[in-house]
Amino acid sequence: MSSLRRQLSSQANGRLSRGPATPEGKARSSQNAVSHGLLSDCVVLPGESLEGFESFFAQHLDRFGPVDGVEEALIEEMVASYWRMRRAWAMETELMTSGLAAHPGEDGRARITASFRDLASKPELALLHRYETRLHLMYQRALHNILLLRTVPPPARPPLVGGVLANRLHDSAPFAA
Repeated sequence: MSSLRRQLSSQANGRLSRGPATPEGKARSSQNAVSHGLLSDCVVLPGESLEGFESFFAQHLDRFGPVDGVEEALIEEMVASYWRMRRAWAMETELMTSGLAAHPGEDGRARITASFRDLASKPELALLHRYETRLHLMYQRALHNILLLRTVPPPARPPLVGGVLANRLHDSAPFAA
C-alpha cells in the first residue's frame, strides 16, 4: 500500500495534468475506457451493436477530450444515456409497427393514427416517453457539468508538511464535536 505522502504527491501531480498533448497521445487516451469494456458490458444488450456503442463512446471521448476521471465519468453518463434513449426510440418504433399490423385495410396516415390511438390508450407509450425525457435530461445535465467544470479552475490543495496536509497539522481530534 502506498504511503500517504506518495498518494498525496500523485494526486497533486495528477491535478497538474491537462491530458495528452500530442495527436498520438490523444488517440491512445481516447481508447482507454473502450479497451476495458466495462461500460459497454453494463449498457449494451444482446442483439445491440457493441461496435456501434464503442464507436459512439470513442466519438465522445475524441470530441470532449476528458482531462481527468471526473470528466470521463460524465462522458460515460452522456453516452449511456443517449444509447438508452436510442433503445427507447427503437422500442417505440417496434410498438407502432406492431400496431400498424392491427389495421391492415386503412391507408398510411389512417393506419398510423389508429395505431397511435391504440398505443396511447395503454401505459407503454407514456412510460417510454417518461424514460426518453429522463434520459435526455441526464445527457444534458452531464454535458452542462462538463462545460461548467471547464470554466472553473481545480481547487487548490493545502501544501504538504512532512507528508501531512498543512491544515491538519494542528488537528488534535479531527472527529471531535
